[in-house]
Amino acid sequence: MIAVDDHDRKQRLVAAQDGGVWRVLEGPIGGPNTLSQRTTVGTANQALVETLQWLAESGE
Repeated sequence: MIAVDDHDRKQRLVAAQDGGVWRVLEGPIGGPNTLSQRTTVGTANQALVETLQWLAESGE
């Protein structure tokens, strides 16, 4: 599992393996306990790349 909190944007990203697929979810920190699915990927490396892209978006 990969979990990242971006306190500047007050957003959370979680990537977790579900069977043979990685689900990447995002949502607000401190808000409702629901996360929206951002994407699905096939490997842990792809989940990490997706996480890094999400972090890069926060710097724009």
